Amino acid sequence: MLLITSITDSKEGRFAPAFYVFLLICLCGNVLAQSSAADIVIINANVRTMDKANPRAEAIAVRDGRITAIGSTIDISKLAGKGTVAIDAKGRLVLPGFNDAHAHFMAIGNLFSSIDLSAAKTEDDVTAKLRHYARFLPKGRWVLGGKLDPAVTLTRETIDESTPDNPVFVYHTDPKTAFANRSALKLARVESSSGVLDAASIPSVQFVVPKDHIRDWPAIAETASKYAASFGITSIQDTHSDDMAAVYRELSRQGKLKTRVYDCVSLSSWAKLAAMGAKAGEGDAMVRTGCVKGFYDPDDPETASLAKNIAGADAAGLQVLVHAIGKEASAAVLDAFEREIKANRARDRRFRVEHAHDLRPADVSRFGRLKIIPSMQPALFFGKIEGVSDDYRKLLDSGAAIAFGADAPMRGFNPLDGIYAAVNAGAKRGISVDEAVYAYTMGAAYAEFQEKEKGSIEVGKLADVIVLSADIFDRGTDISAAEVVWTFVNGQIVYKNIEN
Repeated sequence: MLLITSITDSKEGRFAPAFYVFLLICLCGNVLAQSSAADIVIINANVRTMDKANPRAEAIAVRDGRITAIGSTIDISKLAGKGTVAIDAKGRLVLPGFNDAHAHFMAIGNLFSSIDLSAAKTEDDVTAKLRHYARFLPKGRWVLGGKLDPAVTLTRETIDESTPDNPVFVYHTDPKTAFANRSALKLARVESSSGVLDAASIPSVQFVVPKDHIRDWPAIAETASKYAASFGITSIQDTHSDDMAAVYRELSRQGKLKTRVYDCVSLSSWAKLAAMGAKAGEGDAMVRTGCVKGFYDPDDPETASLAKNIAGADAAGLQVLVHAIGKEASAAVLDAFEREIKANRARDRRFRVEHAHDLRPADVSRFGRLKIIPSMQPALFFGKIEGVSDDYRKLLDSGAAIAFGADAPMRGFNPLDGIYAAVNAGAKRGISVDEAVYAYTMGAAYAEFQEKEKGSIEVGKLADVIVLSADIFDRGTDISAAEVVWTFVNGQIVYKNIEN
């Protein structure tokens, strides 16, 4: 039997109109044999592929984690077979999954290590915040924090219902009182029908809270991965330089990693990587390494040896990324990269300037000429510094391959905020929606040597796709108000927006 899912009708349990199309195919016996049928088909969609040779489509088919066909709803429907899951997009926008080219992944996950309830005025406010947190936390991870107004009365049964899989232990604004749900009380062997704890009972719960809560990297990474999926982010380039590849690989092995990760380490550690034979972009489809990140900052000790480290890492075949903000820093990093390019043989090295913010006009053209990637975060600087606006238009016209990210958690994680900022950067500096989406998909994939594997909806590529609630290419649409409805990684559903 063909399995039918409708984005808008599934909550009510009604079949989408596409059901009758597929039923007719099944009854006529025209469905392909199970051995060659698609695992998933997405039909009745407004597909923007980011493939310049084939930019639009109505439907796609997926098998074994790869895109196997792109075309019309009628043609793709013929690829359905017994057990195929059909997603009726109802005309909604389908894009390649977003790829955040610059983020601090563990720090993002740690945002959920402490909850702030100071703004909560009612029990409904508290339960809404707890449900939001619990959605991204692994089962069993504690919800800690507080600043809860003691005037807000909580019913333990209500809180238990909203957090069935996670212990909750939150302080009031007065740290001598706190609240715990059933899971936390059970672990602490504390009896409390109300969940309210006084100074005498608080230590019993404190004692059972995991001591490594903010350093439980597998749980933190899993949280970040689930959170990324809610924004349609299917790939992340972790520029935090904390060397968490082993954690990501283990999560991937367990099937808990929902986001593909390119894990970068410190530029100063290039010799260690070189001794191990590491190269840029090594790994599998889920976890890859081989990028090293440095800083240009007059106050950073690493700056004095920056050129030497760039040369060493480049000679070892690693990809070099350097943080630079402002005219002086960006110019100095471009100078160092240019010297290295001229001194050594030509190769596909893909040097990157992280942030590339507030460039000298004379330096803009160097990115395209030298094939250096400006890895930029439009939302991070949008409207923050008076008189300074990044010229995305001139960078693209120079031939530069721009990659977009968010630099979360320095700012919000949502790629749609970055797309909005880049489009609205000014009449002469802003770029089109298509160009901004491209920078968050194909541009970011190119920045990590993965443009042949992801970044666009093409036959043979990884089946990382998203469905949005609104068509952000429509001039009447508020880009920042659009939401991700579904996120697919490897053709598997990793996020569904329960409100859409």
